[in-house]
Amino acid sequence: MNESEIRLPEIDFAADPLPNLHEILADLRAKEPVSLIQFAGKPIWLLNDHETISHFIASDEILSAPDAYDELFATTMGKGLPILRGKEHRRNRGLISRVFFPGKMREYADTFFAEEAEALALSLEGRERIDLVAEFTRPYTFRNIARLLGLPAHDVDRLQDWANRIMHSFVDMESASAAGTEIGDYLLPLIHERRAQPLDDVISLLTQAELDGERLDDEDILGFCRNLFPAAIDTSTNSLGSLLSHVLPDRDLWRDVAHDHDLREAVIQELLRIEPPLVMIPRRATEDTELGGHTLRRGDDIRLCILGAHDDPTAYDEPRQFRIDRKESNFAFGHGEHFCLGTQMARRVIEKGLEVLAGRFPEMMLCDETKVEILGGVLRGPREVWARL
Repeated sequence: MNESEIRLPEIDFAADPLPNLHEILADLRAKEPVSLIQFAGKPIWLLNDHETISHFIASDEILSAPDAYDELFATTMGKGLPILRGKEHRRNRGLISRVFFPGKMREYADTFFAEEAEALALSLEGRERIDLVAEFTRPYTFRNIARLLGLPAHDVDRLQDWANRIMHSFVDMESASAAGTEIGDYLLPLIHERRAQPLDDVISLLTQAELDGERLDDEDILGFCRNLFPAAIDTSTNSLGSLLSHVLPDRDLWRDVAHDHDLREAVIQELLRIEPPLVMIPRRATEDTELGGHTLRRGDDIRLCILGAHDDPTAYDEPRQFRIDRKESNFAFGHGEHFCLGTQMARRVIEKGLEVLAGRFPEMMLCDETKVEILGGVLRGPREVWARL
């Protein structure tokens, strides 16, 4: 890392709650597209405008995703897709993508995603005031991901602990590494069991997936599950919570989303732009390069700020306005060869939760006395969403 000045040294983008993150990023972007910031006590480069991120997000040639993820997650997730390169990456991605076809995810949405949403919604009947995050979005997401993988419902608390520790490896790597080992010890016997006696769950489908005569081995499946479980839980929980905070104030929109699939799709797409659940994604410089008036050295730690790109007024008209008529794409699930394979799964989880809540509670509204705060500089979403049913 070179000797450039750290911008806003009083802020740690990894640890601070940052309710005003949009304003912070806008101020930085007005001065420069690339800034040196503090992240988990260390200096890193932040790329913060749409044009720069568009240029680098789909390529590993200068700013490498595998190099960055290898340092961050190799000891916690193992052979996850973000770490793999070349032929191995293409093979594993091809095999895994067969499990996540849109049609399969729609089938899951109409069966057990719907069942979990209806069961939780039923448990809320008769209540006057609830925290939707604690009593719906978080348990709904955890139950769905556990069920998707074919994991026992009674283990959800253990799985939640592992997921939380893994996703905060940038704060406590020792705890995250231990969690990666623990979840591996937990999953490996299940993988062996599903390989011998497959069921209709993702682990079974992964053990049976075949492409050009090749199959995934135990470590391939472990790496994918270690990645899927914590990442899918955080993104879906945060996205659904943020979505509720944006849709509930619009009474007509809230009632309409219960019955209109296309409207739900448009609402989710705009939510992923205005409040992406993952604020920034890691990269590592593979060579010295001049960027935004700074010299980035080989090996420097970099983050592509998805939220910054989505806030850029050169790419989106009135970017801080929640508008469901937008046609522009966004980077919430990555781009190019690193586009997230769990996109369809996450969208279907969010959509079904929204559909069930709006359908069962058409008069639900946010509590006036409790402001929703969307927090986080890496994983971003509301900690609480208080509503009256």
